Amino acid sequence: MNPVHRRFLSQPALTPDDERTLDREALVVAGMKHVVQRALALGVRGDALDDAVQAGALGLMTAVDRFDPTRGVRLATYAWPWIEGAIKAELRRRPEGALEPPADTRDELVGDLPRDQADVITLRFGVDPHSRREVAALMSITESRVRTLEAEAMRHLRASLDSINPRASASAEPVLYSSIGRAADC
Repeated sequence: MNPVHRRFLSQPALTPDDERTLDREALVVAGMKHVVQRALALGVRGDALDDAVQAGALGLMTAVDRFDPTRGVRLATYAWPWIEGAIKAELRRRPEGALEPPADTRDELVGDLPRDQADVITLRFGVDPHSRREVAALMSITESRVRTLEAEAMRHLRASLDSINPRASASAEPVLYSSIGRAADC
């Protein structure tokens, strides 16, 4: 990772007041932290990282231009789909094999889950996420079974996280609703 990417990652998060008062340029510069984070989360490494960050910056600019802080959503949350879409579009344009994914990332995250749970989590939330319906079709199981496996895996992952950092899941209550509807429908 180059020094510019490291500098972006070290930037402090914006406050809601910052999001209301800063101009476009300052919002874009501050949002670059999220661009680099998303590219890294998608497994982009090496020379491909520069191109992915550049593409993600264009997605961030689109989001900043459309962002309305009075609607109660944070810039990072609002910009995420634009950033991710731009990065994925760049990755699709690259020749096969150009990515350098982190070694054994899947195994590090879901390696101690039963195979079917690990497959569901990887398909649902991995580099190329799928809906429950799509996962059910890919795995030749029902959507209900996908939902059950996903819930079991998430409970297991939360318990693993608690063993590392008990404060990480301080609220034992699941979020039932989000700003876009029931969390269970997502």
